[in-house]
Amino acid sequence: MKVKIIKKDKNELKIEIDGEDHTLSNLLQSTLLEDNNVEIAGYDLPHPLSKKPIIFIKMKSGNKPEKSLEKALTKISKRTDEFLSKFNKVVGK
Repeated sequence: MKVKIIKKDKNELKIEIDGEDHTLSNLLQSTLLEDNNVEIAGYDLPHPLSKKPIIFIKMKSGNKPEKSLEKALTKISKRTDEFLSKFNKVVGK
């Protein structure tokens, strides 16, 4: 997976994630939108055969998009760990 910054300024961030598709993009978008400091979060897959989604984040003034992205990724990681733990209990591991 490669991450490329397409646009970056004080309130906006646009990145391309090479090798991903709707799965990570949709999860990231919905988690970003849980943050009250995020004004807009979305993604686009410019071509259906290309696995290079573009994630777009626009913040309310005074907030850095990098911080919200990091916060969202940490939240996703914690949720994944919690799910794995609960799943392992259910299946008896």
